Amino acid sequence: MKFLLLSLLAIAVLAKKKGDEEIKDLSHGYPSAIEWVEFDKAIGIAKDLNKPIFFLIHKTWCGACKNLKRELKSSPKTDELIILSRKFVMVNVEDDEEPEDPKYAPDGGYIPRILFLDTDGNPLKTNNEQKYKNNKYFYPLPAQIIDGMERALLEFGSDEPSSASSVEASPKFIFMFFLFFLKDVRD
Repeated sequence: MKFLLLSLLAIAVLAKKKGDEEIKDLSHGYPSAIEWVEFDKAIGIAKDLNKPIFFLIHKTWCGACKNLKRELKSSPKTDELIILSRKFVMVNVEDDEEPEDPKYAPDGGYIPRILFLDTDGNPLKTNNEQKYKNNKYFYPLPAQIIDGMERALLEFGSDEPSSASSVEASPKFIFMFFLFFLKDVRD
């Protein structure tokens, strides 16, 4: 009987470990509260949901990319950006995941760069040229990213209001809230 119980426990542990390995962290160190998707699935999802694509290109070795991660961890604007992200299909690619198509480097291959794409994966005109004339898709601060996101929604023609204050509960949020509530009830 002990052998059977130990065998079942071992199988359960191995199954849990295998399941954890299959889950790929798409955040790459950026806010994990954002529902990131893989680039190769983004266009299909964008078409299904009629949402523009937020496309962040960065590298693990890049100092400016690391600074952007730090800014997003410490800025009081990050919560607003996370809420606004629900109106986009959110993609971030790093290192070799960057597509080679030149349309994703319209003014050079510097990093990090953020492009806003339509449902066919084509760049919208929205950029940060007003702040960075030579690097139009460079958004080093959360407030600049939020401004770009709001302008991209207007250009995309979204019927949804661009205000990040209208909070919708995502399935992920509801599940996490339920787990938190369940934990409190059991304690």
